[in-house]
Amino acid sequence: MTIERATYSPDDNKLRLYPACRLDAEDFQRVKAAGYRWAPRQEIFVAPMWTPKRADLAVELAGEIGDEDTSLTERAEERAERFGEYAEARSRDATQAHAAVAAIADNIPMGQPILVGHHSEKRARKDAERIRSGMRRAVTMWETSTYWTDRARGAIRHAKYKERPDVRARRIKKIEAEERKTKKDRDRAAYGLKLWRAVHEDGGAIKRKDGTPSTFAERTLYLANGELSPFGLWSDLKDGKTTPEQAQAQALEVHAATVAHCDRWLEHYAGRLAYERAMQADAGGTVADRKHPEKGGACRCWASPRGGWSYIQKVNKISVTVFDNWGNGGANFTRTIPFDKLGAVMTAAEVQDARDTGRLLDVEAHDANGNVRGFVLRDSLPPTPPPAPAPTEPEPGALTAETVAALKDTLRAGVTTITAPDLFPTPPDLARRMATAAAIEPGHRVLEPSAGTGNLVAAILDALHGGDCGRVVAVEHSPQVVQALTQRRSRTLYATEDSYGIVCADFLTCQVDPPPAGESHEYGAHVLGTFHRVVMNPPFSRGEDVKHILYALTFLKPGGRLVALCANGPRQEKALRPLAASWEPLPAGTFKSEGTNVNVVLVVMEASPSEADGQACLAL
Repeated sequence: MTIERATYSPDDNKLRLYPACRLDAEDFQRVKAAGYRWAPRQEIFVAPMWTPKRADLAVELAGEIGDEDTSLTERAEERAERFGEYAEARSRDATQAHAAVAAIADNIPMGQPILVGHHSEKRARKDAERIRSGMRRAVTMWETSTYWTDRARGAIRHAKYKERPDVRARRIKKIEAEERKTKKDRDRAAYGLKLWRAVHEDGGAIKRKDGTPSTFAERTLYLANGELSPFGLWSDLKDGKTTPEQAQAQALEVHAATVAHCDRWLEHYAGRLAYERAMQADAGGTVADRKHPEKGGACRCWASPRGGWSYIQKVNKISVTVFDNWGNGGANFTRTIPFDKLGAVMTAAEVQDARDTGRLLDVEAHDANGNVRGFVLRDSLPPTPPPAPAPTEPEPGALTAETVAALKDTLRAGVTTITAPDLFPTPPDLARRMATAAAIEPGHRVLEPSAGTGNLVAAILDALHGGDCGRVVAVEHSPQVVQALTQRRSRTLYATEDSYGIVCADFLTCQVDPPPAGESHEYGAHVLGTFHRVVMNPPFSRGEDVKHILYALTFLKPGGRLVALCANGPRQEKALRPLAASWEPLPAGTFKSEGTNVNVVLVVMEASPSEADGQACLAL
């Protein structure tokens, strides 16, 4: 047999086929046409509900239908485990996609604009598209992982919900209603079978209006025009397309098949009801089963006063009658609440005992008819909510909801374009080395006068490891680069607006001190004050590096230190090397990743301990 075994589970009313091998095309089409669906992770075929047709096919393919070995809760746990595996896989995909983005963007901070006309424009546009694609994948995989995590939790919740006594009671009521409808259909088909069997008898159940027996043909035509006739039979008889004998045979076949079909369903319903009732009894039944409601008692239900009880006015066969008034204090009216909708029950004796001991407090005054809707118990306390589960720490490098939200914001913001031909960002390794060489101490004010994309500022803050730095001031003349720099500040470790200020200005227009009274600086220049340290990568074109470095020296406090990069050329060596405490040519290709092979020097300058000595030094 191609099907190793077939099972049925009354827990979920599903049939399952366990194939021994791959089905041939014909059997697969038959199984699919019967309503079975392939579950790839379980490697079985599952029918969403039992039907005679599906059961017959299962018997044909497997020989018999056995009981499913696992319970609903066990299957839910297995399903949750599979969903958990899906979630873990998608979470790994999201983390890998984000890591790939970070690797591309190591020298391109999120939100950095494309620099039109810059040597990096072509590469930046390519990398920006790769970053966008990777970020979209990271977000999609993260959202998929959270979806499967929710599905895993939902599978367990659903299984526990279906096993609740009140839910099982409602399921029993539904099966009983379907059973009654099927019995009605069977009785109707059986009565039609009886009439059509008797239609050939003289007299039978049909006579003419004068009381004399009708002929067989007349009786057949009469029955064919009634509700107990197959569709279209009367018109076929009338038009002579069908003989009375053929009509009788066709009607008998249809009614017999209907009776047999209903019998199969009634047998199925009987088995399900027996199972559900046994499980209900084993669980102790509903609240109403454990303590039967009685008139004069009370119950908790959705119509009860908040936190209280409703007086039971009447007990019906499967429900109770209580008062309600929409909670607005108006006239009471009756509500009928099924037993399976009751949350708790008090007997009449328990209600009277609560009243005698002073624990019962009517929540509303009597209405015009002297009726009270319900009461509360003075000593009743709201249930203590279960403690919230402790948050689990994410694995190192794993994405978090906050990271994903930031990725979405970046995707929405897109990539801007600006013109910045002289921007050559400092490679991260070199930026860290410069921050170390600056020997920044807690409380120092630090100036970065050519901030660009912020690599040097990030290295400065990282070197302090969150320690107390008096202030880092970054100066950048391009408003669009400043905007990107500001966005990066919000994502930079240890960066706050108090510890990290950004100034949008041409550094050469900035001033150390405010102007004397009655005077003003040109161009509305920014006053920056003096600094303990200056760390900079100035523009190199047309000897701008010499001009910027010499001007930056004027911002140093006595005893301060400047660490800078400059071109390794004769002009720089003549102007800057005499002032340098350290002059270190860097290896060729240091800035190759930034699109230039310019030879670069790492220079360190020390300000004299006294201001007078410092001015004399600068005069050189």
